[in-house]
Amino acid sequence: MNHSDNAPASGTFSAPVRDLGISSEPFEITAELVAANLSFGGGQLPDEMMSAVERIWLDKDFTWPTTLAVTRIMLSVEPSPDTEPPQEVSSRVSILGTGWVTDRPVSLTWNNAFGFPSASIALPDAHPDENGFFGIEVVMKTTPRRHSDFVWEHNNQLALVGQQMDEDGQLEHSAVQRAIPPHAIWQWAR
Repeated sequence: MNHSDNAPASGTFSAPVRDLGISSEPFEITAELVAANLSFGGGQLPDEMMSAVERIWLDKDFTWPTTLAVTRIMLSVEPSPDTEPPQEVSSRVSILGTGWVTDRPVSLTWNNAFGFPSASIALPDAHPDENGFFGIEVVMKTTPRRHSDFVWEHNNQLALVGQQMDEDGQLEHSAVQRAIPPHAIWQWAR
């Protein structure tokens, strides 16, 4: 079993507490995408490292660690004069997963989502491919929160949690990525 000590126990996910218009769209996982997420500060990997990633990517005997990574957060704004602030903001969050069992879905949630009654928001399940990878873009409306009410602290960031159960319903794999910026689900104004 491969799991994080920081992941919540199985069965702790709760239903969404607001209509955030959550949907998801899969995207293709490529060696280039994996390599891009191995770089630091957005730099390009040296050619020999990129070649190693491509070789490992094609090696069916290589076992990737069970991980989650938010690779991109995009916000889009549409005018909405009848709201405060006078706009509707949606987010598109790209999530990459590696090392998952291929025949079962991965349950995903935002945890530590302060300001929501149950402190977690269920996301659509991810479905790993034949290599144990998945890539999904989660699309959702954000919820209004005044800028002055927004607290910029490490512990007030979101944690992305993924869990996968075995055939008997026991937690088999889990992974957590901490300190995701909360603007994935909150909008704010000065």
